[in-house]
Amino acid sequence: MSLSPPPSSSHAETLLSLKRRIAVLEELNAELRTPAERKGNSSQALEGRVIRRLVCLTENVEDLVSEFDRRTALGTADGSDAEVFESSTTIENRRYRSYKKLVMWCPSMRMLMQSSAESSELAAMHSKLNRSADAARGDDTTSLKFALASWLMQTSPTPNPIISHRDKSCRGFYHNTTGKLLCPVDYNWDDAVVREAIRNYHPDYRVTSYSWPSYLYRDGHYDPKNPKKGLFKGELLVKAVKHIFTSPSSAENTLGAGSWRIVDDDFDQEEFYHNIVDYFELCPSREAAKEVENLLLWWNQQVFGRRNVSEYRPQKTERLSVAMTSTAR
Repeated sequence: MSLSPPPSSSHAETLLSLKRRIAVLEELNAELRTPAERKGNSSQALEGRVIRRLVCLTENVEDLVSEFDRRTALGTADGSDAEVFESSTTIENRRYRSYKKLVMWCPSMRMLMQSSAESSELAAMHSKLNRSADAARGDDTTSLKFALASWLMQTSPTPNPIISHRDKSCRGFYHNTTGKLLCPVDYNWDDAVVREAIRNYHPDYRVTSYSWPSYLYRDGHYDPKNPKKGLFKGELLVKAVKHIFTSPSSAENTLGAGSWRIVDDDFDQEEFYHNIVDYFELCPSREAAKEVENLLLWWNQQVFGRRNVSEYRPQKTERLSVAMTSTAR
């Protein structure tokens, strides 16, 4: 067996020099990567805050991605009939619609999905987005708790007892003002017998996600013969949306709940949320779709102003006179 000769002093110096250069390059690489990583983390945090507002209320990001993966494996993720795939359940269809919103509103997620990222990298990003999403929902809930108490105290007649964001003992159905707003339109809150039945959880007067609460209607008025009239046009609802999506000053939990809960007594917040989303997204006819289009136009005008209409309903310029004359030349 032969032994390698000991390295010469010049060779050892060369090795040390190379090691020093490698160390310097590693430091430079770390310095170059740090701002990008910080920028990426900051971007993901901002995108995560959008999820609970524009994508879905409760679902985790990984569940939405898993539904996309399931459809990809079945060869339906890109098909025009993917949303009505026969083997898909209502929950799976909802998740797939939410997934499409996710990649639209979260560019980082879309880029990572299109790359050859490792599963660990995807899992880390899912976790960051989930944390940011839940934090944003908590911030919105806390902010609205203060704002709603202030708005209600400005109504006439002044609520008695006063509504405080700190005192949780006399809110919800235990306060006449908030109870009237939360009361399902199927019941008459002005009837003392009904009020007492709701407060005592009478089985004939359950408050569930299958009834629209009064605050969703303009002036709280519900017409059984025309149940769509005034729906989603309640004054407090408009204020709450402007408070979240524009700024608190532009608006100038249910009040009985102490903190955010998906199921509060008999009321399932998630199912209620899906009932609202389905009303807008699952239109049974062209007439219904047109009504939803007009309702969304009304909402955009209320929240973002009438002068910005081109931002949320662009003109179909190809049908207008300039385009028509250009085509005719």
